Amino acid sequence: MKAKFLFLSFFVGLYIVVPLVHSEALEEGKAAYEEEEFTTALHIFLSLAEEGDSEAQSLLGGMYLRGHGVPQDFLQAAEWYRRSAELGNPLAQNNLAWMYEVGRGVEKNYQEAMKWYRLSAEEGVAGAQQNLGLMYFYGRAGGVNYSEAAQWFRLSANQGLAKSQEYLGNMYYYGAGVAADYEESAKWFKLAAEQGSVTSQYQLGVLHLNGEGVPQDDGIAAEWFHRAAEQGDDQAQYNLGAMYENGWGVSQDYEEAVKWYAMAAQQGLEEAQAVLEELAEAGLEVAIDAVNAE
Repeated sequence: MKAKFLFLSFFVGLYIVVPLVHSEALEEGKAAYEEEEFTTALHIFLSLAEEGDSEAQSLLGGMYLRGHGVPQDFLQAAEWYRRSAELGNPLAQNNLAWMYEVGRGVEKNYQEAMKWYRLSAEEGVAGAQQNLGLMYFYGRAGGVNYSEAAQWFRLSANQGLAKSQEYLGNMYYYGAGVAADYEESAKWFKLAAEQGSVTSQYQLGVLHLNGEGVPQDDGIAAEWFHRAAEQGDDQAQYNLGAMYENGWGVSQDYEEAVKWYAMAAQQGLEEAQAVLEELAEAGLEVAIDAVNAE
């Protein structure tokens, strides 16, 4: 059983000096925002933003982006993010890049997105590093470049971003942009799986089932399949059903097997439906009931 190749973005302090009164006012604005006192926050951020405070400009962009205290306005969001980004605010650079990537408030432009993501990523913003990796992975500003993608994913993965860890797990498994290495694949999948990544939980189950990069262990495989299955992954539900049907890593239990097969079948997984029908034809009562209940 081979792993499936599924693929499914923080603030960095600025090295600037601002008057103490500015700093105090900004903190008051942040506190008001956290308390959802958006009118107060808007007044403070707008006053500071018009005086050139890059953080206030970025925060104001966020208010327009989300429609907090103001009508949602992508044009205004992009304008304030741009002002902040041009002053070197890495969070604003990341957000402006996203707006160029998806075409919100600006005309979609992958080259501009790449430019701003890179500026933010080079300042250590994990989300921007991940986004830049995705741009390279999918070739959104030129040809696909797995090697470059892997470099940026590694930087953000080392900062704890589960999606980047998941991508690295897949890339090491298939040798995309890096040398194939099942142990490295398992390492990154486990880090992401422990954060709740359903795909990584499934993949880690497959690795333990096959003994790829980790010791072969049906019991551990079943545990990871169970975690992914509970999050709704149909392949994990199917595999877990098979393990209960055959007693692999768990005690044989036809009721549990049918339960998980049925859940996968309800999501449209044809293999699971076919197994249910076979079990029903063989006279397994619980499978007959499941098929008749459809």
